Amino acid sequence: MSTIGDIEKLTGDYEKRIQKLKQLKSELAILNTAGFEDEVSDIRKRIKDPKSLEKVEEDIKNLKIKIMEKTEREDVGEPREEKIVREEPPRAYPPGFSSRFPYELTPYYGNTGLIGKGGFARVFRANRKKDNGEVAVKVPLSMDQTIGKSFIKEMENWTKLRHPNIVEIFDYNIMPVPYFEMELCDSCLDILAKPMDVEKAAKLVFNIAEGLKYAHSKKIAHRDIKPQNVLLKDGIPKISDWGLSKLTAESRTSTITAFSPVYAAPEQFSKRFGSKDEQTDIWQLGVIFYELVTGKLPFPGDDFGEISYGITNEDCPNPSDSNKEAEKIDHIVKKCLQREKNNRYKTIGEIQKDLANVLNIEYKNMLKESQDIKNFSKSAYFCGELVTVNLKIGEVKDAYKYASDMLSYANDEVKDELENFCKQLEEIIANKLEVNEQLIEKADIIMHKLKIGA
Repeated sequence: MSTIGDIEKLTGDYEKRIQKLKQLKSELAILNTAGFEDEVSDIRKRIKDPKSLEKVEEDIKNLKIKIMEKTEREDVGEPREEKIVREEPPRAYPPGFSSRFPYELTPYYGNTGLIGKGGFARVFRANRKKDNGEVAVKVPLSMDQTIGKSFIKEMENWTKLRHPNIVEIFDYNIMPVPYFEMELCDSCLDILAKPMDVEKAAKLVFNIAEGLKYAHSKKIAHRDIKPQNVLLKDGIPKISDWGLSKLTAESRTSTITAFSPVYAAPEQFSKRFGSKDEQTDIWQLGVIFYELVTGKLPFPGDDFGEISYGITNEDCPNPSDSNKEAEKIDHIVKKCLQREKNNRYKTIGEIQKDLANVLNIEYKNMLKESQDIKNFSKSAYFCGELVTVNLKIGEVKDAYKYASDMLSYANDEVKDELENFCKQLEEIIANKLEVNEQLIEKADIIMHKLKIGA
C-alpha cells in the first residue's frame, strides 16, 4: 500500500515532468523548424504526455542537430559565413582527418560525433571515459603553425573566464593534440526562428551582454560576436569561440586577422575608425540585436566589397522599419551601430541599463496583468525577471523590492533560501556594497526554483 509520502513524491515527480515538458514546448516554439514539419508534428503529439518526457527530450535534441546541420549546409559559400584570412591558407590534415575525432584522444573520450565546425576548428560531442560525463571537445582543423598560435591564444584567454553566460572550459591541453574540453550546449542563436518577439530578443541580448561585461572586466574583448558563437543551454545564452579575443592591454596587432564580414565593426575594416577593442563587441552585439528582431542583417551584401562599403559608409536602418514592434529598441540598436566610436556606447553596462529600462516596463506590465487575473505562476515568473534584471545593472533597491514581493509566491522548500537572500540584499544596501558575480548567480538559481515551483 502506498503511503502519503509515496503519493506526494509521485505527485511532485509528475509536476516536475509537466514543467519540463512546458519548457521543451517553449524551446520547440522558437526553433527555425522549416523543412522539419513531420518531426515537429510527432513531437507535438507526445509533448502533452508526462510519460513521454525522455522521448521528447531525445527527439528535440536530434532535431536541433538536424537544424544546425541544415543551417551549415545552406550557409556554405554565402557572404555571412565567409572567413577573411589574411595569412597563407593553412595546410589541411590528411583527407578525411578533420571530420573524424582525433585518434590520439580516443583513450579519454568515447561515443563521439561531429556537431559543428568553424574557420579554424571542429567541435565534437563526446563522453568522458573516466566518468561518462557528456562534453564538447574542440580541436583545430589543421596542424599549421598559424592555427596553432591562434589556438594557444584562445586557451590563454578563454580559460581565464568563468561566468554563467560564457561556455565553461573543463580541461585543455596541447598534448597529445591541441584540444578544449568544454560545456556541451543544446543549440545556438543562429538556428532560432527570426524575427522573434522583441522582449525575448532584448532578454537574450541583455544576458549576452552580461557575459561580455564580465570578460571586459578581465580586459578581454571577444571581437567575433555572431549568432554561431552564442550557444544556448536550457535557454541561457553562452558565448563561445574566443579565438579572436584579445587582452586589450596588449598590442593591438594580432597573429591572424579573420572575421565574419556581416558582423564586423568598421574598425575591423579600417584603422581610421580606431582600434579593435571592447567597443567592437558592442557593435557586433548591435548587429545580433537587429537580426533577432527583424530577421535581416543591417548591412547585407553579395560580396565582401559591398558589405564593407555599407558598414563603413552607410547608416543603419531603424529595426522598426522592418518590425513595428521594435520601435522601443530602435535607439539601442542605432547607438550600438554608430561608425564613429565616440558616438557608440562606451561600455556594455550602458547598453544593459537601456535594455533594463525596456525590460522593466515590459515585465511590470505583465506582472500587473498576471496579478489582476490571479495567475500567480506568471506573477512569480515576471517578479523573478525583475529581480535578476535590476540586480545585474546594480539597482539593488529595486531588486530587493521584487525579491521581497516574491516571498508571497515562494513555497516552503525555497522560502528560507529567499529570506536569506533578501537579508543579503539588505546588508548590501545598508553598507553600500558592490554586487558580486556569486550573488547574481545565486539570484538566478533561486529565481529559477521559484518560477518553476510557483
